Amino acid sequence: MKAIHSMIAALGLAFVLPAPADAGVNDPEVIIYRFPGVKDDGGAAHVGVATVFHCTNFSGDTQTLRLVTRGPSGTLLSNIATSNIHLATITYATHPAAANNVEVDLTTGSVGQGTTAIAATSINIICTAEKIDAADAKPVGVSLRGIRFNPAPGSQE
Repeated sequence: MKAIHSMIAALGLAFVLPAPADAGVNDPEVIIYRFPGVKDDGGAAHVGVATVFHCTNFSGDTQTLRLVTRGPSGTLLSNIATSNIHLATITYATHPAAANNVEVDLTTGSVGQGTTAIAATSINIICTAEKIDAADAKPVGVSLRGIRFNPAPGSQE
């Protein structure tokens, strides 16, 4: 009897609580990551040192992602927004690197120990970053530790 009452109560709550709505491209952006230690030597495509970011959208809808890179003194170097469809991964880089298919060139120019903030219209996005040798076809470099803001419920990074 208790089980039936519990099931009825749970069913009642399902009709009373609002359905969760995921953010879309027209919703406000929230910061989801900040990556310190961004570096670029200012070299041409496939030369020198670059920082590469990979972001995957698992929200169920198309989302807007914005990457804002600043130099060590806080100077704005780039501010680029893109749309990312469900389950797609977009690769961003401070300049093109041989090891990755870079869809978005952030064109930051030279960066010495900068920072990149990543904002999105959904928290259901995951991102990674690494400083790499842009000339090497194998991804040789150092992973950056991103600071996660607004984590997806039930996730642990």
